[in-house]
Amino acid sequence: MRISVEFLTHDEVELPWDYLDQLRGLFYQTMALGRPKLAQQVHEQGFGTASKHYKLATFSLLYPDKYRKMKHGMRVRGRLRWWIASPLEPVIEAIALGFLTRPEVRLGKCLLQVGQIGVVVPPAFQPTMTLVTLSPLVVSTGQRDDSGKFRKEFLAPHQPDFSRILVENLKRKSVALHGTALDGELQFEWLSPPQSKLFTVNGTHVRGWMMKFRVSGSTELIQVGYDAGFGERNAQGFGMVRLADEPSR
Repeated sequence: MRISVEFLTHDEVELPWDYLDQLRGLFYQTMALGRPKLAQQVHEQGFGTASKHYKLATFSLLYPDKYRKMKHGMRVRGRLRWWIASPLEPVIEAIALGFLTRPEVRLGKCLLQVGQIGVVVPPAFQPTMTLVTLSPLVVSTGQRDDSGKFRKEFLAPHQPDFSRILVENLKRKSVALHGTALDGELQFEWLSPPQSKLFTVNGTHVRGWMMKFRVSGSTELIQVGYDAGFGERNAQGFGMVRLADEPSR
């Protein structure tokens, strides 16, 4: 399930480039207004087995109708759109209810009015679908250096392990969601040159990729990615996608 949220500004406001921490705060604060205990569970525990937990939710970047780039951020005016998704309907219902109780929200130093909240009709999932990222897709692996220190490496789509880790991640999410791993595999084809995006999230530099891609294979795994996000750090604002023919503004 996913919803679109409309924010409105009467005056021009400036958002920093690294606003994902602020969006994540808004995500949990709004859920807590709708269902406090559920928000606490998602934030502190997530869902899954004893060894691996997932938030099973994701959200997009902000998409303003009018903006101009500045050195440290962008100045926006008018309407901004935000998408939130989860395979767990109570999560989305709690966020929608939370937004209905507040006429305006604060994002950092910006005060935004809450406009329309709409439910996005889910697509008919097919064995082959063309998708576009609404927030950067993140894939990483860990390895130890010569000194034995563990280091995380963010992968790029052209690297061989990128697709494999994407599929493994979706299967682990399916365990958290259904109690068992979904069968099947996926193949990815990158249809546009991936654009690298670097964000600072909770003090950590995170590199992801904005792109258009074709995915083929298990419709059930594709749906997990569409609803819960592809790749890692979904509840920090990474890995949300839309259909290629679905508008982003």
